[in-house]
Amino acid sequence: MSTRPQTAGRFNRRGLLCAMGASLTVPLVSGCGSRRHEPLPAPGRTGSRLDSVFPNVDSYLDVKNAHTGEQVAVRFMSNGRERRRALHRLDWLFRDWREEEAPDIDRRIYWSLAAISDAAKRNGHSGQIILLSGYRTPHTTHLLQSRGTGASSTSYHMKRRAADIRLEGIPPEQIANLAEWLEVGGVGRYGSRFTHIDSGPIRTWGS
Repeated sequence: MSTRPQTAGRFNRRGLLCAMGASLTVPLVSGCGSRRHEPLPAPGRTGSRLDSVFPNVDSYLDVKNAHTGEQVAVRFMSNGRERRRALHRLDWLFRDWREEEAPDIDRRIYWSLAAISDAAKRNGHSGQIILLSGYRTPHTTHLLQSRGTGASSTSYHMKRRAADIRLEGIPPEQIANLAEWLEVGGVGRYGSRFTHIDSGPIRTWGS
């Protein structure tokens, strides 16, 4: 049985920047789920740091759903091509588990998580992503609003373009700092609870 290092290095962007220097845009195509959704934008964002480093990012993702306990560990790209079965497994994990609805998730979200996970592993952590929220239906959003959780009626979760995450042993602030540096899109800081990322316009909020 493997053991984790006793002392993990500080999780920062320097290691990622040093390890990844190539420049290329993300050649991925997204689809739609059973509900009628607005089309997803192209995953690439020319000039963003995520697009610059992604050729050297391992597309392996180990994700655990905090609500269902399900875990998926897959490599979603191979030799420059999507691995459809792996992506379908990830899409299912990111589903609205209350409604059991699983449309395609924006591939930029997966690349963002892969870059964050890769940086975590380079700094001595497991790199496993703990998913608190992926896709959300309007019905689930209304349910959360009725409970006073502050879920937005224009949330990118409903657009298949967001994830609320944690990584074991890494403060959410450090995750947010790296996501912001990568220019993934929106980055929300929710204290010690989790970090929100989405593929919308570049912006930040929270503390």
